[in-house]
Amino acid sequence: MEKEKKVLLDVKDLKVSFGSGKKKFEAVKGVSFQVYEGETFGIVGESGSGKTTIGRAIMRIYPTSGGDILYKGEKINGRIDKALDRKVTQEIQMIFQDPIASLNERAKVDYIVSEGLTNTTRLPKEERMSRVEKALREVGLLPEFATRFPHEFSGGQRQRIGIARSLIMEPQFIIADEPISALDVSVRAQVLNLLDKLQKERNLTYLFIAHDLSVMRFITDRIAVVHQGQIVEMAETEELYQHPLHPYTQALLSAIPLPNPEAERDKELIVYDPSMHHYETDAPVWSEIVPGHFVLANQEEIKSYKEKINAGISK
Repeated sequence: MEKEKKVLLDVKDLKVSFGSGKKKFEAVKGVSFQVYEGETFGIVGESGSGKTTIGRAIMRIYPTSGGDILYKGEKINGRIDKALDRKVTQEIQMIFQDPIASLNERAKVDYIVSEGLTNTTRLPKEERMSRVEKALREVGLLPEFATRFPHEFSGGQRQRIGIARSLIMEPQFIIADEPISALDVSVRAQVLNLLDKLQKERNLTYLFIAHDLSVMRFITDRIAVVHQGQIVEMAETEELYQHPLHPYTQALLSAIPLPNPEAERDKELIVYDPSMHHYETDAPVWSEIVPGHFVLANQEEIKSYKEKINAGISK
């Protein structure tokens, strides 16, 4: 009998807006999803789709304008008490996209890595330095690097420093916001392997945000596809690749480069046009086409998607 999955994060009808009045912009428009303990949940979409905004709202960097974010059953968006705030600060950490911009260039590595500890605990200097050295070793860096500045490191090493900064807090849930997109191709696999190793050793749960579906296939358990602030499709990773239903998902998949030059030359690139939908008279709803595979579609599309799934076809 399969063990029941435990929900660690529950996002319900999340809305995030910027500005006010006529200048108000709704970046996230009623997003809902759950992240199970121990899994890697992926959010994918093009630049400006709202995926990073979702991650930063969970981290309480951006305020929410609607909906609920529940962590271990407790609401963490909006006003929360100091005890819960301290718990969230420790247990939820974020790895940022740009390892240069996210590190204080004027601070040494030991300060950068231990800043979270300094803000939340009162540890003797020896204990703090011991934890910094342990965190650096865990990400494959030498303890003596603690006395150096970020500009003395390569991009991959700086990202490892960012990962160490998260690990030192002993988190349970890590939001990785495009952690490899700013790195050289040769370094990306090293960082992904490191994240996989840490997940297994520490039983971490990841929310992995990216625009590259080719990477997501190998690191995520489930994927939510975001377009203009809405989730348009969500499924287990391999199911999504085998049976992409929403035209936007199909467009993203068609953009993945193929290793075979002839196949790359002959492949059909799909361009997504939102006007292709007929939502004026038949509004879209969030529907489960097959168990675990959800898509935003109207009744006509739902019927078509179910026929494709049943026929084992997705074009």
